Amino acid sequence: MWLVFHHELKRYIMKIIKLFFLLSIVFNNTTLSQTSIVKINSYDIDSKLSLNAGNIDINVLCQIQTSDSISSVQFIFNSECNIYSIEYLEEGNWISVPYKLNGKDSLLLLFNNGILEANKYLLRFNYSFPTNILNDSLVIIDRGHRWYPLILDQIATFKVSCNVPKGYYVLAAGNLQSVNNYKDSTTFIWESQSAVFKMPLIVFNSSQFKRAEFDSLDISIGFYYLNADSFEVSTIINEAAKCINYFSKNIGSYSYKKLTLFEVTQWEGINTASGLIMIGTQSLEMMKQKYYDGLNLTIAQQWIGAGVFAKYGAPGFWFLALSLPHYLRLMYLQQTKGEESFQESLHKPLAKYKEFSGKENDIPIMDIDSPNSREKSIILYGKGPYVISKIQNAMGDEKWLLFLQNLYESFRGKILTYAEFEKQISKYDENGNILTLLNKLITQKGMPKD
Repeated sequence: MWLVFHHELKRYIMKIIKLFFLLSIVFNNTTLSQTSIVKINSYDIDSKLSLNAGNIDINVLCQIQTSDSISSVQFIFNSECNIYSIEYLEEGNWISVPYKLNGKDSLLLLFNNGILEANKYLLRFNYSFPTNILNDSLVIIDRGHRWYPLILDQIATFKVSCNVPKGYYVLAAGNLQSVNNYKDSTTFIWESQSAVFKMPLIVFNSSQFKRAEFDSLDISIGFYYLNADSFEVSTIINEAAKCINYFSKNIGSYSYKKLTLFEVTQWEGINTASGLIMIGTQSLEMMKQKYYDGLNLTIAQQWIGAGVFAKYGAPGFWFLALSLPHYLRLMYLQQTKGEESFQESLHKPLAKYKEFSGKENDIPIMDIDSPNSREKSIILYGKGPYVISKIQNAMGDEKWLLFLQNLYESFRGKILTYAEFEKQISKYDENGNILTLLNKLITQKGMPKD
């Protein structure tokens, strides 16, 4: 039995590493496109899906704020969209904005009528986004599909309204605000007043999915699934509830009214959004066997990763976005399974790092620009959490929890840079030794000295 368990655990670690490769594709299929002069504040999206149209009709109101005068704005936006109009509001009138596609999924707005002074502006995009709804009963579009205009390193609040044919259901990030039924259609409104990094949209035939609900005190979980029985789903939901309860008590209250789990058969791994976790069927199979690493990790990311956001493209992004949530998962494991399980899960991936530690294919954590290789993934998954454990040991358990609580309270719905992360640590570092240790561990190659 131990051989079977060891084999499955090894497979699961490799799945986590493979997940890093998937994340690198999501984050790196385009380049950073906008300076900090333009900031997106919010989105208000009105959408409609018709079964016989093969696309989603979308109207986006996007509020931007400029810190200096501009004559153009660069967005990332899907090149396959059929754009009907782009406008901006000026003194109560909608003014047409010339635009051009200046590269793959790159949309440049040109304000030919003059320079826009530093201020807030409302942009309106009217277009259709292609889907395969004619051939399938499921639509999943996410940040990587560029289905709304975005700037890669930014977060924003949002409201999305989606009208779908009767019998279809809509899931998104944030909170479900209302469901309005009409004769032949239903409109779902989702919203987040806390800024998010991405806005996935899922439309599916509700008759094809089974649904389970869990409500207990402040914890609410919904699970839409295909390939499990009711007992397996109940077990997974109970684990999710325990995990949410742990982070709520030890770090801070959950940002959303509900966590939604949704099974996806089209790909492996798990995709995390704010308030929504999309679970690949193979990952669900692991959970059915009670291997909950992936579930626990993506729930931890609801606090750090999809609650507090690392600054994309900046030094230390992957350390904050992946290594830190992994360590939060290990903290939960320590609480629920004990010290032995914690140490084993901490050191097993570290052993893989030791195989190339200090060699040519080893690089400092701070220099990782993408987990696009096996070695980089192992550094983030193995060495990264071990480094954080050294920081916790130096800080002490009580101060460490206070640090996490204050970090979450200060940066919930905000972007956390690595410099800000250091500033937060300095509040619990009287003589500067902890920051010195941290700087050494993430800027140098090789194993940390015990």
